[in-house]
Amino acid sequence: MRNVEVTGPYMHDGSLRTLAEVIEHYNSGGKDHPNKSNLFSSLNLTQQEKDELLAFLLSLTDNEFLTNNQFKK
Repeated sequence: MRNVEVTGPYMHDGSLRTLAEVIEHYNSGGKDHPNKSNLFSSLNLTQQEKDELLAFLLSLTDNEFLTNNQFKK
């Protein structure tokens, strides 16, 4: 999950532009869909929990790796 912050847009169809939108999508239980699993339900995270999850995901960004010329194409 390293550098997940810079891999958007997110989801299989690119429908979510930010990690905050991804968190809200899963927190709300996702959109209704005929093939949606019954196991998928709302996470009921508080705003603080969502903020902390986002902060954690952002902490996985490795700026040294992203700016290292050795890894650029």
